[in-house]
Amino acid sequence: MKITLALSALLLTTLLQAESVEEAFEGFDDAPAPIAKSESKPASSASETDEAMAGFDDESTTETTSADSDMAGFDDEGTVSSEDENGTMEETVEEKQGFLADFSGKFTQQAALSYNKRRPQNVFYSLRQTLFLNYEHKFDNGLKVKVTSRAFYDGIYDVSSANYYPQEVEELNYEVELFEAYVEWSIFDDLDAKLGRQVVVWGRSDTIRITDVLNPIDNRRPGIQDIEDVYLPVGMLKFDYQLNDTWRISPILVFEQRFTKDPPFGSLYNPASPEEDYAEWKASGMPDVKLGHEKYKDPTYALSIGAEFEGWDVNFYASRLYEDRGYITNLDEKLDPTAKELDIKYQHNKTNMFGAAFNKLYGSWLFKAELAYFSNLTYTSTVDRTLSRTDGLLGFEYSGIAETTISYDFAIRHFNQYDPRLYVEEENLLERDTFQQALRVRSNFFNDSLHVNYLATAFGEKLNEGGYQRGWVEYEVADAINTEFGAVDYFGGAPLFDKVADQYVVFMDMSYNF
Repeated sequence: MKITLALSALLLTTLLQAESVEEAFEGFDDAPAPIAKSESKPASSASETDEAMAGFDDESTTETTSADSDMAGFDDEGTVSSEDENGTMEETVEEKQGFLADFSGKFTQQAALSYNKRRPQNVFYSLRQTLFLNYEHKFDNGLKVKVTSRAFYDGIYDVSSANYYPQEVEELNYEVELFEAYVEWSIFDDLDAKLGRQVVVWGRSDTIRITDVLNPIDNRRPGIQDIEDVYLPVGMLKFDYQLNDTWRISPILVFEQRFTKDPPFGSLYNPASPEEDYAEWKASGMPDVKLGHEKYKDPTYALSIGAEFEGWDVNFYASRLYEDRGYITNLDEKLDPTAKELDIKYQHNKTNMFGAAFNKLYGSWLFKAELAYFSNLTYTSTVDRTLSRTDGLLGFEYSGIAETTISYDFAIRHFNQYDPRLYVEEENLLERDTFQQALRVRSNFFNDSLHVNYLATAFGEKLNEGGYQRGWVEYEVADAINTEFGAVDYFGGAPLFDKVADQYVVFMDMSYNF
């Protein structure tokens, strides 16, 4: 049956999503909401241990949010921070007065272009405008309120003659949403609370997610931004209890269930997309396909317990969350070729995770490790049983070269009870062990106004199961104007990467902060 063949890759989507669509491409998306790097993942080592380890909190560090990074440079009083020639921070007071002093924003014009011989879109391009509006106010009693909204419009879908699939247009033409929205206050001197949509970053790696399970990501446009730039805030109630200036205990109630936004059906980056363009697909009598997620209202829970010591820190994590990847039941029954539209939804089980993360500073070297145990995992091909998996990561960051940081991470994901049905012939899906490595280099020039970056990640024990490399440059044109441009190159070795192995993406954007 033609539709069975065309949509059989849905199995690939659900089996590989954790190791591929979400993790294989993780760090590559154009969601324009940067998250500032967690302080538990320092960009460089300091000569003094106290300075180098400063700021480590319960999530292995200060939790950071996408809008915080997007509005980087704006403080609570509506001032803009900039660096002088000696690298020190000076404040330039804006002309905002009164009520307007609590507002800030960012407008970004993005563009991307690439050529791929494969159909349905042999040319990928984007002309997206994104607007962030941010309101942030701290009251005299210490209560802090923050509300951020995001809106984007990509006019390419209105002017291009390409035969886009409906779900791609629906999801990527325009979007308006409430982003971060929370209140933060101190209940006692040693007990704080934060209620609302927020981002909480767990773990130590800047590239590979092991214990970092609380927030999904916007992964609909792989190829442009880092993982720290694409977190989706989630509604939570988070408490932080400081114990003896060393330990921090952070229980979390998650009352909003959100899942990773993957490339829509028809997108070049969705492994389930047909080879035909949309006109040919419809002419052959095939139905429209829409992939989504079941909705859940019951709360889930998480806990972090962390401690900071001289030269090292440690965190212990536990969570019972809805599994982000999801699975599909009775797939064959849902692939009805006579239907005009197929609305296929991923279901999600509650998964238990117990993990730990560790940092150790030694001179110019920062060593890091993560370990996580997952239970009650469900996959489309093994829907009749649940599995468990143990994930581990070792890595380091070296900052002994002036204005340069080099980091390397090695991760392995191991199924404790392996089911051969996880491996689908000719699709090279999930084996008992999945390996991933990542190399990252960042150098700063011209008083920290120019940043040159390189990131490469590869899968497989012999680095032969796909991956990508990405180089990009960030330049601060003026105090409020920033530019970024770069390129992404994918290499094959697994079905997902084989589909985009000849895809070279060139991208750039210019942003204005106000």
